[in-house]
Amino acid sequence: MSEIDFRALQEFFAADEIEWRLQQAGEKNGKVWAICVPYVTNRAIQQRLDDTVGPGRWRNEFRAGPGGGVLCGVSLKVDGEWVTKWDGAENTDIEEVKGGLSGAMKRAAVQWGIGRYLYRLDEAFANVHEGGKLRGKTKDGKPFRWDPPQLPAWALPKKAAGRKKEASLSRVRQEHESMLEFVKAVGQRVDDEREAEISGRKRNLKRFIRENWPAMKEQVRLTRAVVEALEEATGVHFEREAA
Repeated sequence: MSEIDFRALQEFFAADEIEWRLQQAGEKNGKVWAICVPYVTNRAIQQRLDDTVGPGRWRNEFRAGPGGGVLCGVSLKVDGEWVTKWDGAENTDIEEVKGGLSGAMKRAAVQWGIGRYLYRLDEAFANVHEGGKLRGKTKDGKPFRWDPPQLPAWALPKKAAGRKKEASLSRVRQEHESMLEFVKAVGQRVDDEREAEISGRKRNLKRFIRENWPAMKEQVRLTRAVVEALEEATGVHFEREAA
């Protein structure tokens, strides 16, 4: 029986181990757009093999491709025998030999299931803005800066996805507490006869807050509706945290 933990070998990568490559970029109505795709770095693949298989139980080798480019074989020692899976890539326009070697190894790693899940991800729009960390050019040569999109929760390691969900819930709880404090402070400024539309009905605002305070402490949506009514009634705006 193989000692290799193939599930660990094929586990999803952390977001900082994923890089994004521009597929297309253009300009429409004066606004630059760009589409990008994710890929796992060669360094992350090598580290995954070291961590799950062991440095002495995997190896790679390269051969010239039959029509150009390069082939890579990634071998793992399974049940005492070396098993090799091959794939290839064309040389790239930039650092063509190095790019071909790297691309071939990434594809060979996919044959073992490493990073294969990334093929399930659709192309995504990059976040194009002046402060972007990455540089790109449109098909017409216009330079721009961009940041990659966030990976969906299903494409993150389970622990990371859990932390992300918990962080999101924490932000919701904090915002709810801030909204309740806002209602306490600003609700006092409302005229006694002031009415507002809440949940599709006209209601006396002060009376509604007083009678529904216990429910507001439990329901974020109800609290948010009251905050919006208070903003309209008083002109005082609740300061929402940026996402």
